[in-house]
Amino acid sequence: MQSLLQIRCLSEADASVYYALRRRSTEGLVAAVEAQVFREIEAGPNGIAAKLSGYVSEGTRVWGAYSGDTLIAAAALTREYHATHCGLGVLWGVYVLPRYRGTPASRMLMESIIDDCRNDGDIRQIRASCSYDNVAGQRFLQRLGFEATTATKGDALCDGPLGMYYLQLQRHSDES
Repeated sequence: MQSLLQIRCLSEADASVYYALRRRSTEGLVAAVEAQVFREIEAGPNGIAAKLSGYVSEGTRVWGAYSGDTLIAAAALTREYHATHCGLGVLWGVYVLPRYRGTPASRMLMESIIDDCRNDGDIRQIRASCSYDNVAGQRFLQRLGFEATTATKGDALCDGPLGMYYLQLQRHSDES
């Protein structure tokens, strides 16, 4: 019997499996780990629960995709509150276990995040970054409706060879 895929926001109860997934996401990387992911791993298996709990007050949500009891993918989105980034959600830490790439897990995870942002009302745009050598990731973002833009030196996510992608959101109530 095939297990069902479940997408949900992660909580402190998910800390141990989330930490294991984050550690796995750094194995064999050539590029630097995102600062947020590095801080999660640095917090250790016990400290990551406090991070997950604290994210709520920071305006960050972490989603996970479960296949049965196994966390197979995760992604986070942080709201930018300062005036220059009004209504912006920054996507980070997207990781899918290799065996589940190219399956509905990635699409369902991202669609859940996008749908949650549409229903939010405060987030009008989502920003994602993708390394230039990750052609599959770039195509995936574009299939979801993200449009490529040129990163600038002042961009906080522009620390390496990254392409920036933006998705303008139309709220469900606006789609009539």
